[in-house]
This record gives sequence, C-alpha cells and structure tokens, in this order.
Amino acid sequence: MLPCQSACPDYQHGCHKTCPRWADFQALQRSQRQAKKDYLRFYNELCTQVSRQLCGLAPRRPAR
Repeated sequence: MLPCQSACPDYQHGCHKTCPRWADFQALQRSQRQAKKDYLRFYNELCTQVSRQLCGLAPRRPAR
C-alpha cells in the first residue's frame, strides 16, 4: 500500500508513477536513506579502528 493512498485527495490507481508529490516524497526518502548509510559507514569505520587499536594494546604471550 502506498502511503499517499489513504491521505491524497487526488489518488487514482497508478497515479504515483507521474505524481510530483510522490516524486518529492521518494527523493526525500532517498536522501534520508543515504544520510543514514553515510552515518553508519562513518561510525562503523571509527569503531573498527578503535577496536583494532585496543587489540593492539592487549598483552600477548611472549615468543619463545
């Protein structure tokens, strides 16, 4: 079900393919998804780097 189906007074079956409001909604959703991906990618890299640094500080058994 399309989110505009119940709220749009101009809704007709298949109209979302040419509707400018729907295109704007999709563009907004696309930009929000990209911002979330960028956020998660940045913090994933940061956490990975910190984890690697902490593992590097951990004591190891001496070589014989």
